Amino acid sequence: MLNKFTPDVCKRLEYYVYRLIDPRTGQTFYVGKGKNNRVFAHAHDALKDYEGQNYFIQEEDDDLSAKVKQIRSIHDAGLEVIMVIHRWGLDEETAYEVEAALIEAYAGLTNQQLGHGSSRGVSNVQTIQHVLSLEEFDDSNALDNEYMIIKIKQEFLDLHGGDIYATARSAWAVNPQRAQACKYILVSLYGEVVAIFKNARWTPCPTVAGRYEFDAEPADPIVDASIINRYLHKLLPERYMKKGVQSPFLYQSKK
Repeated sequence: MLNKFTPDVCKRLEYYVYRLIDPRTGQTFYVGKGKNNRVFAHAHDALKDYEGQNYFIQEEDDDLSAKVKQIRSIHDAGLEVIMVIHRWGLDEETAYEVEAALIEAYAGLTNQQLGHGSSRGVSNVQTIQHVLSLEEFDDSNALDNEYMIIKIKQEFLDLHGGDIYATARSAWAVNPQRAQACKYILVSLYGEVVAIFKNARWTPCPTVAGRYEFDAEPADPIVDASIINRYLHKLLPERYMKKGVQSPFLYQSKK
């Protein structure tokens, strides 16, 4: 069985987007992007060392993720993960976009990240019109650690019966000390800030190892009026929505 691309093929491939398929069900369980032999490293559960190369990306890969557990389960059954290259010959930015589109196209993936450009992802025309009519929030006078951002998706909001707090509070691979330092949490849906929480207390998630969740209270309409006016129902600035911004949580950054 082929276990790596030859150097000349790697060069011609450039960036590519791939799918991992469970041979027991025929279902795609992961979508990723990469270069060289990352697809083989992933399928062999060897991202940190495959053919002498390290393909592990701290922000995207998790040793305890559902993806890894599924790969190991396939191997334990004496089978091999099926690998499909979906698009190749791409530059990095295009690979981000193809990856994000595929993540949204396949239900039930083990991907923990939303996909690059997820704020610009699948949505109906009414949502597009509404969101893109909003003005970006202006945080030029924001204090240090004034906020962090958590991006949620409509499908998970639906699973929680439309409860934004329940959807947003768990479970994130945050740095708990850094997250704790943020005064407010801005919750974003399709790039729109739809809720603001404060006084968050971050604790280890009891159901997902290595992840954290928060308990918090809504921003107060009177006490936090200036914060609400600045951020609520405003659009995230472009620096938080541009290609390459994949993480579902973001810490405050400067322009």
